[in-house]
Amino acid sequence: MSLHISDAVIWQETTDGISLYHSESGDFRTLNSTAAQIWALVESDGDRETVIRNLSLLFAGHNAAMTARIRAEVDAFISNMVEAGLIQETQAEARSEPAARS
Repeated sequence: MSLHISDAVIWQETTDGISLYHSESGDFRTLNSTAAQIWALVESDGDRETVIRNLSLLFAGHNAAMTARIRAEVDAFISNMVEAGLIQETQAEARSEPAARS
């Protein structure tokens, strides 16, 4: 699944994390440092699995129990942001194979 920050979101990094404002709903949020890392990964990577994998590696290393917990919590955070309209999620476009040359 491909993720991108909604065009309706105005955001900036602050000393406390990231401040978000959804211009269509008037919703204002401040993300703590961990949530801000997730937000930054969404902006740079744009893929749910990549974001989850990178956070798991960063915080859990190879601890399977911690990885499962991080996976669940990051997935819930992203789902919450999608429900709030702050992040949009779409099916990743299938890559087409180049046409065979004759």
